Amino acid sequence: MDFLSPIVGTVTGIEMAQWKDIIIFTLKVFIFLVPFVAFGLLVEKDIIRVPMLNRVVKTLVVFLFFLPVFLFGILNYIAPGMPDAFWGNHLILEEFWLMEGTWPPVILSGLVFLYLVLYLMETLRGDLSS
Repeated sequence: MDFLSPIVGTVTGIEMAQWKDIIIFTLKVFIFLVPFVAFGLLVEKDIIRVPMLNRVVKTLVVFLFFLPVFLFGILNYIAPGMPDAFWGNHLILEEFWLMEGTWPPVILSGLVFLYLVLYLMETLRGDLSS
């Protein structure tokens, strides 16, 4: 058992004392996600039997979750070219500039946009149950 700490630290780069913080953070994320999972199970029904108005409402809910992630990717794409005056006026946005390079934000925004388009196509056609 004395050899476990150095092996785990070497493989992961994480000290054994940090695992407690990682596990606590993971549990917090899990507890935060449980209500959303329960809400999704209660709301999700067979899409063929759902009226068009309810399909539109479900699409708007998906759009509300899509928009922040998409805008986060756009912000991270254009952030390197923004002048310092912009960051001085919008200090809160500087905390959201996390991604380095141009490809990660483009891929994130593209994947989220692709998910929205596929969801819209399936929902409006009524193929979500297949």
